[in-house]
Amino acid sequence: MKSPRRDLIGVFLRHRTAANLLMVFLIVIGLFSLGQLNTQFFPKFTIDWITVSVDWPGASAEDIDANIIGVIEPKVRFLDNVYRVSSTSSEGVGLVAIQFQQNTDLQAALGDVESEIAQITTLPEDTEKPVIQRVFSYEPIGRLVLSGPYPETSLKSLAKDIREGLLAKGVDRVELAGARREEIWVELLPRTMRQLDLEAEDIAASIRQNSLDLPSGIVPSGTDKQIRSLGLAKTAEALGHIEVRALENGEKIYLREISHISNRFNQDDPSVFRDGEAAIELQVQRAPASDALEQAAILEEYVREILPTLPPNLKLEQYNDVAEAINDRINLLLKNGGTGLVLVVAVLFVFLSGRVAFWVAVGIPVAMLATLAAMALMGQSINMVSLFAMIMAIGIIVDDAIVVGEHSVTRRAAGDSPTRAAETGAKHMLPPVIAATLTTLAAFLPLFMVSDIIGQIIAAIPMVIIAILIASLIECFFILPGHLRVALRHDPRHENRFARWFNPRFEAFRDGPFERFVRAAVTWRYLTLSIGVALLVMLFGLMAGGRIGFVFFPSPESDTAYANVAFVEGTKRETSRAMLEELERALYVSEEKLTGGKGGLIVVSIAQIGKPVGRSDSFFLGSGDHIAGVRVELVPSDSRSIRTQELLKAWREETRLMAGIESFTVIEEQSGPPGREIDLRISGQSLDDLKAAALEARALLERFPGVSDINDDLPYGKQE
Repeated sequence: MKSPRRDLIGVFLRHRTAANLLMVFLIVIGLFSLGQLNTQFFPKFTIDWITVSVDWPGASAEDIDANIIGVIEPKVRFLDNVYRVSSTSSEGVGLVAIQFQQNTDLQAALGDVESEIAQITTLPEDTEKPVIQRVFSYEPIGRLVLSGPYPETSLKSLAKDIREGLLAKGVDRVELAGARREEIWVELLPRTMRQLDLEAEDIAASIRQNSLDLPSGIVPSGTDKQIRSLGLAKTAEALGHIEVRALENGEKIYLREISHISNRFNQDDPSVFRDGEAAIELQVQRAPASDALEQAAILEEYVREILPTLPPNLKLEQYNDVAEAINDRINLLLKNGGTGLVLVVAVLFVFLSGRVAFWVAVGIPVAMLATLAAMALMGQSINMVSLFAMIMAIGIIVDDAIVVGEHSVTRRAAGDSPTRAAETGAKHMLPPVIAATLTTLAAFLPLFMVSDIIGQIIAAIPMVIIAILIASLIECFFILPGHLRVALRHDPRHENRFARWFNPRFEAFRDGPFERFVRAAVTWRYLTLSIGVALLVMLFGLMAGGRIGFVFFPSPESDTAYANVAFVEGTKRETSRAMLEELERALYVSEEKLTGGKGGLIVVSIAQIGKPVGRSDSFFLGSGDHIAGVRVELVPSDSRSIRTQELLKAWREETRLMAGIESFTVIEEQSGPPGREIDLRISGQSLDDLKAAALEARALLERFPGVSDINDDLPYGKQE
């Protein structure tokens, strides 16, 4: 009795329509799934982090560490499923980052963290309410920059209108950079205060009684007092009408009479500049469940609609179009994959009869479409990693189909009927194809063992490969034999004129020189083994000598670059602004030199004070007036002959650094998981010893050729 597996192959082979129905079904569900799959740059991944941030205005990093971090860490360290807790203390703010084990229910974990933080009663009285939130991954779609000769309040108002318009159109998220928070400053008159015997605390108490609870400004004095306001006194005029004292004669003293009240912007918030003018940047992002190309289309449509309504001297520029980059990468991969497919099909037509080669080649798109359906079921998306896996697997699909088709042709040439030849070819090749499939699975399955964010990203490779292997087996043994049964009815001698000319010559080469070479290799087996070992040793030598480089996560040449500077803490914003001007001068001088005065290399440059630009330096440099950076968008790499690294090298060399700079980096944007190429962690109890060790390690690393942009996350604080 035949096994069910073998009978199933025979059923699909002999049934007149079963193979075609299965093929049509796979094509239909594949095309349907193609419309359901999200398109994005990288696979979606979950960040298993929850952060707790506490603001304490004016406090030093040491005070933050002792009074905030030291209180919060013990509360959250021993929660269920906590993998690691790391903290950062900087002037005025403390941040505790809690990493949970993979596959933890983060919503439940968030509730646990909130419960523990709510039980803390020992935080300093003048700290802000702790902000507890999950870390979500929002992929950038594009950026808009709004600039012109307008007051900052006008730019901010218009930027908010644009944000609301984009959100109404369906964009998931829009963040504003350079839209500083508005404050009300109350500057008390010391002489008048003394005459009325008033203290700063008395004024703060009056304001609190006449306002609700939201930050609204500060009262400068020997000790700064924070003003909070929500609904009653929200404007400078409303604050001016607050009664601070009633005299014995019935006269009332109002706040406006003993102070100067003015509207200002928060001096600690980052400022953005475009061509030396104040600007606001809108960063458009998509949620993990949204399609990047659809979100980008919404952005482009909205920009086209709003541009004609803006004043002529108000500029709204769009750049960093991620959708364009996604399309470019997808088209590149599809082009390379298509070229490989054409070459594969061409080779098939050379070595097989035309009809057999055609049905073998048809199996490639059928298996690919079936893979798309499986990807949709597994929650995958069309991205750089999954496309790479699909293109890599084209050879796997063809290999399976070729051995079945070739063996069927051989059985047909030996005298078997078309049906018998197709059935024998499929059944005889089933064990070796299954074995080859299992070995391929064994090679890719270990990728599932990689953990953390990088593991979630590369997990798309084995998932897609497994889907393709299953689809290839279905196509090879349930669909292809039925088509071969029909194709083998035709005498191959009457088809494919080129094959009839090529095959005798190839057989002569195979049975002549090639056979003699194989026999010699087997006869001189020890020499053959020695040559193989020598080649292997040479390979390891090339790797050890650096001739074959190692890149942990390959990244294509970027069209975006960053330059960041960090002065010692306490540096005035004016100094950072002067350094920004120097960075932009050096940038455009470098462009002129590299292009011979023609320009056209830089699309846009955006300067920022108060926070570093780019994600790589954000963790190391922190924030403050001593931080400044420039973001540069270049024309697409395939439209220019000057490479990004050439510009970065010229930019570094042209920049004249000012005194007091602690860190200076010029890097291009990297794809993939965040972080630098190499991280070195130094631990210890003494901050002074840690800083000394970091400086010594930095000095040693700078001696190595090719090493640049070295930073540490323990900057010098303000002098006390």
